[in-house]
Amino acid sequence: MRLLYSLFFCFCCLFVAPKVVAAEAWSLPSTINDTNTTVTFDVDSTWHAVHGTTSQVTGTIRQRDPADPLSIEVDLTIPVGSFNTNWESRDERLAQVIGADQFKQVRFTSSKLLATCHPLRVQNERHCSGTLAGTLTIRDVTRPIALPVEVVRSQGKDTITGKLAVRWADYDVEDPSILIARLDPTVTITYSTEVPLR
Repeated sequence: MRLLYSLFFCFCCLFVAPKVVAAEAWSLPSTINDTNTTVTFDVDSTWHAVHGTTSQVTGTIRQRDPADPLSIEVDLTIPVGSFNTNWESRDERLAQVIGADQFKQVRFTSSKLLATCHPLRVQNERHCSGTLAGTLTIRDVTRPIALPVEVVRSQGKDTITGKLAVRWADYDVEDPSILIARLDPTVTITYSTEVPLR
C-alpha cells in the first residue's frame, strides 16, 4: 500500500505540479487602458440599433493572493463624458440622465474568477468560459453582477471578452430616450481586454 501511495505522489509531482506552475502565466498587475481594452454598448431604438463607444478607460488587473490563481481583482473605470453614440443630442441626453456632472464615472470591480475558468483550463485548452464575481456602479447605485468572460490564449497574451445586459432603471437612470427616438430599457455592454503572459 505504501508503494502505491509513493507512486501516486511521484505521478502528481511529475504531471500535475509542472502544469500548475506553467498555468500561472498572467503578467500581473496589468494596466487597463485604451490600447488594450475596448468597451462598447448597443441598444435598440425606434429607428435602428444604436452603437456607442467609450474612451479613456483606465484600471488594473491583479491577483490578490499569489497562491490562488482565481483571486483575480479587476478595477475598471470609464468616464461618462466619453460615451459617444455619434449623435450629439443623444449623447447630451445620456450624460444628463446619468448625472455626469456629479457621477463622472462608471466603475466595475471584481473579487474572484469562478473556478469554471481555472487558469489550468486556459493553459491546456487555450480557452475557457467563466464568470467574474463583482459589482457595477452607475450613478450612486452599486449592484452585484456576474460578469461572463471568454478567455482565449494566443500570441503571448490572453484575450478576455464578454457581454452584459444592463437595465437603465436598475441603476436609477432615467429613460435616456429623446422625443424622436425611443430607446430600449436594456443596453448591452460588450468588452474586450488583453492580458500579457509572463
